[in-house]
Amino acid sequence: MLTTPRPDAFDSRLSVQEASDDTWRLIAPLIWTGTEGDTFTVPVGFVTDFATVPRFLIWKIRPYGPYTRAAVLHDWLLVELAKWWQSDPYLDDDGNPTGLPANSRDIDGIFRRAMQDLGVSWLTRWQMWAAVRLASCFNSRRAYGRQFWRDAPAVFGILLASAPILLPGALGALISLILAWPFTGRRPWGRRTQEAS
Repeated sequence: MLTTPRPDAFDSRLSVQEASDDTWRLIAPLIWTGTEGDTFTVPVGFVTDFATVPRFLIWKIRPYGPYTRAAVLHDWLLVELAKWWQSDPYLDDDGNPTGLPANSRDIDGIFRRAMQDLGVSWLTRWQMWAAVRLASCFNSRRAYGRQFWRDAPAVFGILLASAPILLPGALGALISLILAWPFTGRRPWGRRTQEAS
């Protein structure tokens, strides 16, 4: 099913200033309203790295692009989930969590819907959604509501369908980054090593 973008879903532009070499701080709130009226406001001062993309995949998906505001919203929702999880979560009498903006699975769905609102192509938004769903399995701060098993067939289907496109480029980039690691001090999958900082 194809749907049209909703450019007015984000009530504000992304306004940031550099916080470090690879992070940015919001200098104005970022506001997104979902199709069911839920509104999320990323506050001033929130620090983000935009889309968290392993270095060996940057040739395919950059940390910033038409999906940047959706990535910032996703980052903030995950930080809020982690704060809630660490705060000794409270459940009401029916066993429902209170004070929780969304669970891990819902946050990834919001990310995909926000990218759709921004007009991100079908293939890119589903690949990015599959990547964050898979990454949730390796992040203990995303344990609440992970429910990966519900999305596993779609995630693996998307990854398998994307493999002929992604694997050759990712493998070549990874080999280049590994060979350059001793000279640059940058890990192939992430940030600068302590010694090189």
